[in-house]
Amino acid sequence: MKNKLNQFNRRQFIKGGAGLSAGIALMQTGRAQREGSDEFTERLIDASETPVLKKELFTSSVTIESIDLLRRDDQFFVHVRSTDGAEGIAMTNRSLVNSVYPLLLNRVAPVFIGEDARNLEDLLKEVFVRGLNYKWQGAPFWMCVAWVEFAILDLLGKTIEQPVGALLGTRFRDQTPIYYANGDRSSSAGEVVDQLKELIQKSGARAVKFKLGARMRFDDASTARDLALIPLARKELGDETTLYTDANSSFDVPTAIRIGKRLEEYNYSFFEEPVQFDYSEETKAVADALKIPIAGGEQESSMRRFRWLIENDAVQIPQPELLFFGGLIRCIRVARMAEVAGKKVVPHMSGFGLGILYVLHYASVVPNSSEYQEYKGDKDGIPYEVVGTGKPLESINGVIQIPKSPGLGVAFDPSYMSSAKRVVL
Repeated sequence: MKNKLNQFNRRQFIKGGAGLSAGIALMQTGRAQREGSDEFTERLIDASETPVLKKELFTSSVTIESIDLLRRDDQFFVHVRSTDGAEGIAMTNRSLVNSVYPLLLNRVAPVFIGEDARNLEDLLKEVFVRGLNYKWQGAPFWMCVAWVEFAILDLLGKTIEQPVGALLGTRFRDQTPIYYANGDRSSSAGEVVDQLKELIQKSGARAVKFKLGARMRFDDASTARDLALIPLARKELGDETTLYTDANSSFDVPTAIRIGKRLEEYNYSFFEEPVQFDYSEETKAVADALKIPIAGGEQESSMRRFRWLIENDAVQIPQPELLFFGGLIRCIRVARMAEVAGKKVVPHMSGFGLGILYVLHYASVVPNSSEYQEYKGDKDGIPYEVVGTGKPLESINGVIQIPKSPGLGVAFDPSYMSSAKRVVL
């Protein structure tokens, strides 16, 4: 049986133990010895259940008085207030919130109101079972939880004047390189490469990601484009550029393997969602047939299924989506499981709602987070600034600084927010 973990080490995607726990070294004996190991399974479970939020930082309760959804034009914000008057605010993804906000107001927010915010982790468990909420399991439910969690963490951080990262672990980095993600499937191979060049020039990014397939399907035309685009991007962008690809569940197993071998030929660094996202066994079949790391998990909402993907080496790069999986705390638990297995994580990000902000705080405290974090530019155009800088988040020479100020570390223009209206059902 192929040892994917050792292949990973040979490709130097996992770099020697900086930030990894001493126990990780025990797992380097390879996948063949780990599979079926009760000890390995128990370590994964422990990693997924160990508390994340550092409650000891708080000396008194922080009771949540209200949780409101505010709207200004087509933008939405979750606003949390404590009984002591402290506030937290998180921006939502405007392309999603219009479809799910009744879940937020009816089923999620009421679970947290009146509770001590220090018990956030217990509340994340409670919100799943209260009122049969588990029947709503999936991205629509968990993204509502994530927005509330972001706002509560912002409130908690401001309460003790600490950045979000300090509440969730040890801050390992103050900045991170980014990879710029391009989502164009409608253009020719040459046009996509030209777009990638523009993104690199604009941001200074040393890594980029582009799309393969036709999103949840493929045909002769899309496959011909893919087979032309893969070598062309490498030729035009050079060996010094790290290249990732995302199939968005487009292929069947044979086609995914065919495409994957072409990616290997041109030294690509990961192949995301090669087959339908919930086809776990098929994903594993593709992974077993290829050397290139398989990335996946963007659509996942179950901790147990994520554990299966990690334990069975179906993905070599777990990709928890900070919205769809329910926020920073749950995604950190996935990272901890990945760490036990000697894997890096590459969190998936929302392209709207300051998604990069949450990715940055995640990367600041996850030692096995990958070198490059996903970036899609600022698509919202909301007036805000990183506290203490007077500027918004920006990529300079391919690197973004992680906010250090209390909470999420950003401030929205008061004149803009003053006209935001409370959303009611």
